[in-house]
Amino acid sequence: MTRNAITAFAFGLATLVTSCTNQENAQSGETLKPTSAPVASCDRPYVVSEGESKGKPEFIRVDKFYDQDLSKTLLDKKAASSIQWAPQPEWDNQDEVVKAVDEVSPDAIKEQPFPYVEGIEAMLKNSDQSPGFLGYYAATPLTYNFSVHCQNDQDNWYQLSFSTWTDSDLGIIDCNLKLDKEAPKAASKAYGAYCQES
Repeated sequence: MTRNAITAFAFGLATLVTSCTNQENAQSGETLKPTSAPVASCDRPYVVSEGESKGKPEFIRVDKFYDQDLSKTLLDKKAASSIQWAPQPEWDNQDEVVKAVDEVSPDAIKEQPFPYVEGIEAMLKNSDQSPGFLGYYAATPLTYNFSVHCQNDQDNWYQLSFSTWTDSDLGIIDCNLKLDKEAPKAASKAYGAYCQES
């Protein structure tokens, strides 16, 4: 066999093996994912907003008065804003990346307790505290989703989800009275769910 014939034979064999391997992968439905070692930092992060999703309104705090200055907290959900990564990065400049996400986010990206306590406690303190009165605080869970790409990590995208609360609604109702038909939805739900509780 001449040198050219051997080269041509080797090239043809390599093409055949590659073709068979690609066919097997396509038939099994597997996709080859790039694998790369995690990077220590995210250089020049590029952020894409992936939209938002809203849940249904939830009660976060409910208090009922049984006597003047005597109340019972029926519900106290520990609501807070939180950040979740997928996959979890190991960057030493995560704060810098979160600032880049913050620039394209409608709300500030910050993990913190939801500041409802001050609002409802001030409302309860400054209102009539007659027996049968019910104070409520409701809010709607909201999640913003983002994709983050690093200039020094071309093979990977990182997903950041920021969960917070919006559309807060607080008020006081009298469980001893029939609720008005024009009452807000949150008031009607509070009346139905909590006015009969002891």
